Amino acid sequence: MALILTHGVLATLAGLLGAFIAQHHPLWPSSLNTILVVWCLAVYWYPYIWLFVLPALLPVAGFSAWTGWIGIDEFDLLVLGAAAGCHARMATGQLRSISQSKLVTRQPPEPQRFAGQSIDTCREPEWTRQFGFTQIWLGALAVSYLWATLRGLADAGGFSLGWFQGYEDPLNSLRIAKSFLLAMLLLPALRSQLQNGAALAGQCLAAGMASGLGGVGLAVIWERNGYPGLLDFSTPYRSTALFWEMHVGGAAIDAFLALAVPFAVYAVVHARTRWHWVVAACLAVVAGHACLTTFSRAVYLGVGVSLLVLAWRLPVPWLRRFRLARAIGPVATARVPEPEPWRRWGGRLLVSVLILEVLTVLCLGDFMGSRVSAGERDLVGRLQHWQEGLSLLRTLPEWLLGRGLGRFPASYSQTIPGRAMPGRLQIVEAGEGSHLRIFRLPHSARASGAFELLQRVPAFVAGSTYTLAMDLRAPHPAKLRVGLCHQHLLYAANCAQTGLTLSGKDEQWDHFTLTFTAGKDGSRGWPPWLGFLSLRLEGGADFVDVDHLSLINANGHQLLDNGDFSSDMAHWFFAGRHYFLPWHVDSIFIETLIDQGAVGLLLLLGLLGLALANLLWGRGREHVLAPYLLAALTGCLVVGMFSSVLDMPRSAFLLYLLTCFALFLEEGSP
Repeated sequence: MALILTHGVLATLAGLLGAFIAQHHPLWPSSLNTILVVWCLAVYWYPYIWLFVLPALLPVAGFSAWTGWIGIDEFDLLVLGAAAGCHARMATGQLRSISQSKLVTRQPPEPQRFAGQSIDTCREPEWTRQFGFTQIWLGALAVSYLWATLRGLADAGGFSLGWFQGYEDPLNSLRIAKSFLLAMLLLPALRSQLQNGAALAGQCLAAGMASGLGGVGLAVIWERNGYPGLLDFSTPYRSTALFWEMHVGGAAIDAFLALAVPFAVYAVVHARTRWHWVVAACLAVVAGHACLTTFSRAVYLGVGVSLLVLAWRLPVPWLRRFRLARAIGPVATARVPEPEPWRRWGGRLLVSVLILEVLTVLCLGDFMGSRVSAGERDLVGRLQHWQEGLSLLRTLPEWLLGRGLGRFPASYSQTIPGRAMPGRLQIVEAGEGSHLRIFRLPHSARASGAFELLQRVPAFVAGSTYTLAMDLRAPHPAKLRVGLCHQHLLYAANCAQTGLTLSGKDEQWDHFTLTFTAGKDGSRGWPPWLGFLSLRLEGGADFVDVDHLSLINANGHQLLDNGDFSSDMAHWFFAGRHYFLPWHVDSIFIETLIDQGAVGLLLLLGLLGLALANLLWGRGREHVLAPYLLAALTGCLVVGMFSSVLDMPRSAFLLYLLTCFALFLEEGSP
């Protein structure tokens, strides 16, 4: 009964939390509540579906650039809905088992069927009866996360949470913690499904990872088609796909690609028909394009290492036959079937296309070359950045337990000389209304214009006229740049912009009306290119007040929402420009050390070590997914050596999900 109660409480809490978040969504509160209920029911009736849906929708289930939310996103709703459905299913399964056990004449229950397989999802998993070393280690890491979260919240000022809080506020601690905590919420369901149907669980996960990778690849193609162009590899433009959390830099797409690319190889290797193989080969080519156009040296290294791991664990056919010949003799080896001719020739063609893809990016542009050649110089800067980050740990308790989750941006910007945040946003309540105050980093040419206020607007019509009106106020003379830009996230493709100079008369608002004409070389491709209204404080006063923004198109339609900031920061977003040091320490190991101390770092390394050990020497080493999970985790750790991963919630959740999958993978699972 205790187990039933636990599952019931977790299902209820997950569902209520999801409904609470959906109800406060800035865009679609009613629709999201309906979708959440349908999703919970879908997971309840088809319990393995979440292993496909979560990885598949992870790259697209985020609308921060439209909502203004930073600490919470739509992917959280997907995870909470999956957890509610899974725990409700497990609770009712236990109830059914108990009721059947009380019958005088008992017959075995009819097994559930999903995708043609017989799976008893009601059976109590072995891990609830045998609490082993792995569960103890996970529990210790969970305690470390909870302690670091509470410490981070206390350091940020307590539980005064807000929907639109940023990276220096209490919500940032929960933003960092949620990836691990949500993965732990799904762990009982994952463990039960691996116990009762590891083959189906593996198929759903692999299909979901491949689908998510395909979505990222197509998003990158669309992004580069809009700007700078599919064949322009010289413009300094780095792909971000739909990972909006990269508005202040970071490695969200880097970590995702490192984790997902091995599953493109899985799709190619395990394609059953020619058409399946063609789709898988296209996925590999699209994924290769996405990796190359990130122009991230960490991605190149991480994906390269993961492919080497696959080459080691998945030897080529002639090498496999050579090893079999040595083990069982040439006569027996002759009976091992050769791969089909179409698969053999198709594999050679695919390798040739991928090599050509690399050469095209390298030879048709010089951005990759400049990135690679600057590696040594950038490594020196990164080493200095790491030293500055480690200098935040000043006492023995901080070295042991860390400064608290999510406190690096605030601590680093306030402690390290010359590393302050390039800008901040603050809602000011005054009189009968409220307005926005935009701060900039004073007296720093390095971070000049490195922070901009944004709101997503519909795609501009070439040659059309737009009228922008707003009230501005500054305590001293200030320079403000305002623009309408075709812009995906960090790089503007085409801008109509102008500069404004404020007189600096304190307490006196100045009203401005500006007219913009959209450029004729704006949107390319379908769907239409995305646009932003951009405001950037570039000089003069340390802050400027903004209120009553309005953007009217030629048809007289209002294009801005919440222009008077009466709904806090709803619909408003911000982005960094070229200067991202205060937001990330650029190492998964150093960020864990700063957040959770040496204890948390050792626990995380131990957990990853247990997962890799199970894939190499444990009960899961012979499972069909073992080489791919091994390659994915290894590649992500290589990326994490030079990039922050755990402060990118969606990618961090995927890392923990694959780690838990690898931890409990068993060769003998049905």
